Amino acid sequence: MSRHPNRRMLAAMVLLVLGVAALCGASSIPCDHPDFGLCPYAWKPSGAGDNARAEATLPGAYFKTIVRGTAKVDLLIDGTANEGCPPPSMPFVEYSVDDGPFTAKQLTETGGVYTFAMASGLGPAAPHCLEVYFRAADLAQKRWTAPTAHLRIAGLALEDGGTVAAYPKRAKRAIGFGDSITEGVGVDGLFTSWQILGVNNARGAWFPVVCAALDCEYGQFGSGGQGMVKEIEMPPLPKTWDHYDAATSRLTDGLLLPEPDYLFCNMGTNDFGGTDITAAYTDWLAAVRGACPHTQLFCVVPPSGVHRDEIRATVAARNADHDPAVHLIDTAPLNATITVHPPAATQLCCDGVHPTLQGQGLFGACIVAQVQQALDGH
Repeated sequence: MSRHPNRRMLAAMVLLVLGVAALCGASSIPCDHPDFGLCPYAWKPSGAGDNARAEATLPGAYFKTIVRGTAKVDLLIDGTANEGCPPPSMPFVEYSVDDGPFTAKQLTETGGVYTFAMASGLGPAAPHCLEVYFRAADLAQKRWTAPTAHLRIAGLALEDGGTVAAYPKRAKRAIGFGDSITEGVGVDGLFTSWQILGVNNARGAWFPVVCAALDCEYGQFGSGGQGMVKEIEMPPLPKTWDHYDAATSRLTDGLLLPEPDYLFCNMGTNDFGGTDITAAYTDWLAAVRGACPHTQLFCVVPPSGVHRDEIRATVAARNADHDPAVHLIDTAPLNATITVHPPAATQLCCDGVHPTLQGQGLFGACIVAQVQQALDGH
């Protein structure tokens, strides 16, 4: 047997030394730091301190924080989640520093924890606002049962002496569920494939628009192909809403904590073929009410108007059962301008199904107007 280390072991030792050297003079801020600013409901936590991880199953998760005492900011990503992910399917993130334009980048590395450069040349004496969003991911990577297309973060790497402070939070909390429209598919262009992710943008979907208007931090859960009854790439909503993923519950002793002020559901587009969603929607609302006793619940008719009568009847039944905090949101005037049958391009929808950024904004604005009417009446 040779007494000399093999080349693979030697290379690994060199990479380890280089990695340690690169981190010298740097501060690591773990993602469980109280001022890290993770959005509610979306991040599955694990570990603590240097071993802390926050993992998002679906696009739309974000965090906001303030850094100071550093000229450089890197995101620490745990690439072990993405092992085996084809390069075109790797998650996209986007980030903004000091309210500047967002920069979107696709992840390229897998394996251990690595640094993802976001900002350099900052003034160390001044505070700098940082926003980071999980922008897009490939639906076809079994997102519910495997982490291959998830975003798993460990924290931030700052220059030595760098610190974080709390980003001012909005006053309320919201959680929203939906399909590819809520995921932001096709917001920035024609959607043609789940492996061409640049046109998808969760932050540009209707739900962040609504939450900004209602002054809410939020958890966004849109997954392409999901329905209230139909099972395609994801189980239907009644089987997923209370979990981070297939293995981990989001509830604490049966409750969603902290309890959101508002909950939104925009489901039904994928329940095609004459499927009746009334029973599933009714049972789901009862389960949600058990986990969120005081939350205002908003049942949104999809932009195409599909399943309008069933959703309307479900809401009416809840109201008749002494639950006035369940509301119907129906943007009927937009139906013909956003989506058409059979699917074809419109001014607000490149493919006849997924609204553009303008279409999402109009959809969100109409929802906000009806929410405000419902809250005033309530």
